Amino acid sequence: MVASNAAVDGKSKPSSTGRKSGLPTVLLKRNRQTKSFRDGSQLIFSGSIAREPKSLRLGDLVQIEVPAEKKKDSNNANVPTIVVGWGLYNPESLYRVRIVLHGLLNKKMKKEFSALVAEHGEEAESMILKRILSKNFQRSLQTRRALGLSSESSTDTFRLVNGEGDSLSGLAVDVVGGNVAVIMSSAAWCEIHKATILESLQQILPEHELIWKTTPSRLKQDGMIVDDKFSDEYTGDNIDEPVICTENGIKYQTFPRQKGQKTSVYCDQRDNRLNLAQLCSGKRVLDLCCYHGGFSLNAVKQGAKLAIGVDSSGDAVETCRANASLNNFDDDTISYVKSDIADYMKTCDEKFDVVVLDPPKLAPSVKALQRASRKYHSLNRDAIKLIGDEGGLLMTCTCSAAMTQKDGGKFFLEMVQQASLSAQREVTLLRVSGAAPCHTQSPFSFPAGNYLTAALFMVHPINSDTN
Repeated sequence: MVASNAAVDGKSKPSSTGRKSGLPTVLLKRNRQTKSFRDGSQLIFSGSIAREPKSLRLGDLVQIEVPAEKKKDSNNANVPTIVVGWGLYNPESLYRVRIVLHGLLNKKMKKEFSALVAEHGEEAESMILKRILSKNFQRSLQTRRALGLSSESSTDTFRLVNGEGDSLSGLAVDVVGGNVAVIMSSAAWCEIHKATILESLQQILPEHELIWKTTPSRLKQDGMIVDDKFSDEYTGDNIDEPVICTENGIKYQTFPRQKGQKTSVYCDQRDNRLNLAQLCSGKRVLDLCCYHGGFSLNAVKQGAKLAIGVDSSGDAVETCRANASLNNFDDDTISYVKSDIADYMKTCDEKFDVVVLDPPKLAPSVKALQRASRKYHSLNRDAIKLIGDEGGLLMTCTCSAAMTQKDGGKFFLEMVQQASLSAQREVTLLRVSGAAPCHTQSPFSFPAGNYLTAALFMVHPINSDTN
């Protein structure tokens, strides 16, 4: 059914069927814009496509090609082409094709894929995708091992797959507790090829329980029909059974089988928690929006005199208390309060040496940025006011990509500066950091994939002599 075309110097002579490797072929325009795909960019927009088969369906695996030479008519089916890579097609998405394997770095794959199609016909598509997924998963695991992350280390919870950072746009995988892997699907192709993803991942993590979760809002944006019946709700008997994970030597209770809270852990702040904790010995620490108590628990482990965590979620506060007990921390040293942080800060009459402000995403989009910036301003102003007269440290965070990326990050930092003026305190920026390195990024998705900012400020003593 499919003829194998000879390749010379990486160039192919296309057939009129649009299936040179047995896979449907999407031909790109050869111009400055599409050069980025040849160089490694993974997201192809419709305007970059010169020709595509009309029979393509949502989730089809396609081979992406580009004319081998400039000034060639891309509408001519006989123009020699270069294989850019292989990806998943979506006619309903802003991203028409998500590349999952780069052709210029995997030239031998074209021959291997052609052989699979010649032998297995249409059934080869799932086999080829499984081969690609296994290759990417294995590379992701090798990367995390290079970072010292494994089930045997002091940290057994980490991001194994981070979308485009691991050449799998729309897919994230967190390893939790060394024996559970939580998959977060946010692209239509992931849902369509769910079985293949699970099978490929299980081969890489044979001892891990796999839990599948989705982001319905993102799936709708990607063209999937998501109704009330669409759910990733876990149906096992052990849904409320905690999974104990370890991060920086600290144990946490997590509930990855329950619905919500994405993959159940936020390991992106791992390095930021440890770095700040090393400055907290003998200090009084306030952890605002504490979630599972990461900053406060790390601070106490590193010798903080006192740590108080505040969160509006009763479940989060109960989990924090359980985590403190799990690590044998004294109730006189660490405590947690259920309260809206804005209300807490306005009524709090204590002062602290270190204040952490890590609110949820306040700016989900660029449109919400101005309104969110006012909220960020008031929260940071009130947080600064809780730093003692003798001065201290403020760790303030945003997980909103719109805020992090605005003016290259300057917008957020200037907002904190303005908040300090409203609080009548002088601040100095000490460090700006992002997500832990297991949250890998593709150079081509940066800064678009950059969402987390953790900024450490010195809040100077009141009436200090600065002359």
